Amino acid sequence: MSKVLVTGASGLIGSNLCHKLSELGYEVTAMVREGSNLLGLDGFSGKIVLGDVLRKDRLAQLLDGSEFVFHTAGLVSFDNRLRKELMQVNVVGTANLLDAAIQAGVRRLVHTSSVAAVGIPASGGIADETDEYNRFEHNVAYSDSKHLSEVEVHNAVGLGLDAVIVNPASIVGQRDVYSHFGVLMKVLKGKKITPYVAGGMCVVGVDDVVDGQIAAMRSGVTGARYILGGENLSFKELFTRIAEVVDASPPNVRVPLWSARWAAAILEILSTLTGKPPVLTKAHVVSATLPHYFSSERAKRELGYEPRPVIDAIRKSYLWYLENNLI
Repeated sequence: MSKVLVTGASGLIGSNLCHKLSELGYEVTAMVREGSNLLGLDGFSGKIVLGDVLRKDRLAQLLDGSEFVFHTAGLVSFDNRLRKELMQVNVVGTANLLDAAIQAGVRRLVHTSSVAAVGIPASGGIADETDEYNRFEHNVAYSDSKHLSEVEVHNAVGLGLDAVIVNPASIVGQRDVYSHFGVLMKVLKGKKITPYVAGGMCVVGVDDVVDGQIAAMRSGVTGARYILGGENLSFKELFTRIAEVVDASPPNVRVPLWSARWAAAILEILSTLTGKPPVLTKAHVVSATLPHYFSSERAKRELGYEPRPVIDAIRKSYLWYLENNLI
């Protein structure tokens, strides 16, 4: 069976992808940074190696012999104070990996981007892969970095690399060791007062993202990108689903955006004082005001992508947290 390397293998997408590829019979190498939390790779039967996309000198050696590469490594943060780090990891790191993939003669690379790199349609409606990036004015560093990483992929395709891009929506699921989505469950669990704001977003289960990535490896069009979404939900609808799982009251207090902005500013100040990442940032609030509904029709049509109900992924995520005493 083919040899596959997965970068960012300790993260939510990477760990689940490693397990799935191994189950399918692929010879999988999981690349993680030194000091990574490996709980998500518990029970993984493949090989784990240390590597860093910012250590360009070692990447070609790690990729040598790999037929396929899944690039899931990246910094996920909506803290604009980390703009420099986001650009370094998500843009420079991606460029380093692409160079190494060309050098190693990789057969195909699947790059994990984000719906944050998709443009906002003029109509304000549901976006798809044809909507070009137009978000720089909003100053959300994470979105900018994911768009610029896609530019690097297209440049590499121009140099002859066979690469495909996938754009997952906001992901929920088991093995979320860094609590990117899981923080909502931890905050809402058991609450009698459940606040929410106007707006909404596209949410998808991690199992669906993994299935979409593997389908993109097998049948995606070189240079194309595929949105891997699930359900377009208002925040009230999303919090209703989470509340049902974590035994909280359904959303019952609508918070105006101006108060969310104030809360984000205060939490960022507290973050500076404590050194802990803020649960809510000003960039989060800006993102919440933008249209965040996306179409997965292209992935369904070309990849056979079939996302499942998001409530199933929320339940699996919550059970995993309980089993590992993380909530």
